[in-house]
Amino acid sequence: MSEGEFSIHGYNIVTLLKRLEAATSRLEDVTIFQENAVKAQEETAGTSGSKVESKAKAEDDVIKAPKAKEQLEKSKAIQAYEDFIEEYVVPFVDISKKLDPVIEKQAQLFKKAIDEEKTFLWAASLSKKVSSTDPVFAEILKPINDIISQVVQVKDSTRDPKISNNLSTVAEGVPVLGWICVEAPVSYIPDFKDSAQFWGNRIMKEFRGKNEDQVSWVKAFLGIFDALKAFVKEYETTGPSWKVDGGDIKQNLQKLSPEKVSQDASKPNAGAAAPPPPPPPPPASVFVAGDSDDKTQKSNDTTKTGMNAVFSELNQGEDITKNLRKVEKSQMTHKNPALRASGNIQVHKPVPPKKPRNLSQRQTRTSKPPRKELVDNKWMVQNVVETAGGQPLTLEVTMDQSVFISDCEAIVVQIKGKVNAVTINSCKKVGVILDSGISAVDIIKSEHIEVQIEKHIPTISADQTDTLTIYLSKSSLDTEIYTSSTTSLNIEIEQGDDMKELAAPEQFKHTIDAKNGKLISVPVEHSS
Repeated sequence: MSEGEFSIHGYNIVTLLKRLEAATSRLEDVTIFQENAVKAQEETAGTSGSKVESKAKAEDDVIKAPKAKEQLEKSKAIQAYEDFIEEYVVPFVDISKKLDPVIEKQAQLFKKAIDEEKTFLWAASLSKKVSSTDPVFAEILKPINDIISQVVQVKDSTRDPKISNNLSTVAEGVPVLGWICVEAPVSYIPDFKDSAQFWGNRIMKEFRGKNEDQVSWVKAFLGIFDALKAFVKEYETTGPSWKVDGGDIKQNLQKLSPEKVSQDASKPNAGAAAPPPPPPPPPASVFVAGDSDDKTQKSNDTTKTGMNAVFSELNQGEDITKNLRKVEKSQMTHKNPALRASGNIQVHKPVPPKKPRNLSQRQTRTSKPPRKELVDNKWMVQNVVETAGGQPLTLEVTMDQSVFISDCEAIVVQIKGKVNAVTINSCKKVGVILDSGISAVDIIKSEHIEVQIEKHIPTISADQTDTLTIYLSKSSLDTEIYTSSTTSLNIEIEQGDDMKELAAPEQFKHTIDAKNGKLISVPVEHSS
């Protein structure tokens, strides 16, 4: 290599070394600056770091939450209730799946209500007693009440006549779950079995020998009432069992809540490590630190506005009375005889409480508009109260049509022609004049009803009806009359030019035949 060529190469190497040294010096300066900036940010964001650690700890605690339900004590009563669900309620739901999707939906809701009731009974067995007048009691029963309303809504929203009896059977029976609110639940349960059996008997009569799944469905549902009564009689004779030194009912319900357990189960399992903290922010962001803190502060400033502020005021505990005016001794009549003797005492008489409404008394429904229309083959007469001038509502019917009268008051309905069937539901002071019918007249949950048959009707049935009068013509004396939970039933028949009144018995004497062990029931006769 020549000297000139070497000098050129040497010059290039020296130049490169100088440039490399300068670049290294600049990198060291930048590194020192960035380290100082990151350190300052970590000191400023110390609170955020602690939040990350506390969040990781909280998630680690939540991992163990699914085991909380298993750790709670389960009494023999709860175990028996679970057996009751498996042996009676689950088979009922399985049979419902074979019949119709709507029937299955209602049955699933029925089971869901019973599952919620099991959760309540379990929590009650671990908690101090809560009075039925305590607002907390109504609050903890709200989930059960909501599901019961959904069960009834399925019936109300379905117009399919093929399954109406099935839906009515469950809708009439589901209020039996209210036994947890009464002091004598053993005698409470049969009432709702009778209501459900009224509709179940129709299904049995229609499908016996034709569709055994329908017959099995009715038997399975009615069997639930008998099994529930046996359970209550053995374990909960006076209502739900409470624990004298138990805990808070709301806290125990939260521990046993199926939703909470399912949410907890979706968390990582107990063996999984806590997630690592987030990596430190990149160096370039150290110059904009503080923006997130400002946003957090603004968010905190708005957390106690609106409804949050209202609940904050209500949840003051003992401090809620601090603004009450103090009554001085000079204003107390029991400590100031002179004030009492002066007679200048303003006595504020308390407003007398309203008399409780009879539970069987139906409220007049005026919120819905009156309705009189023919839907398919059914005349719908609903929400009609006191027709103008007291004139009767007249319906011209044919043999393939039926009449449904519901939620009406103080009206007369005249049905001209031969009708298939007539149903009177939840009515008060309603009269029905019927020429003739093919099937039956059904009166359900009504008061002060009068039914007059001009020609002939095969059957009249009444369920949960108070004060019913039936007028039969000579051609309808062979009419069969069935009653259930019905009072003040009078039947009037023609006798010459006058009417003869026959009062149906309400008192019965029951005896047991010692020879064959059968029950003999005869009406009680009062001799004058």
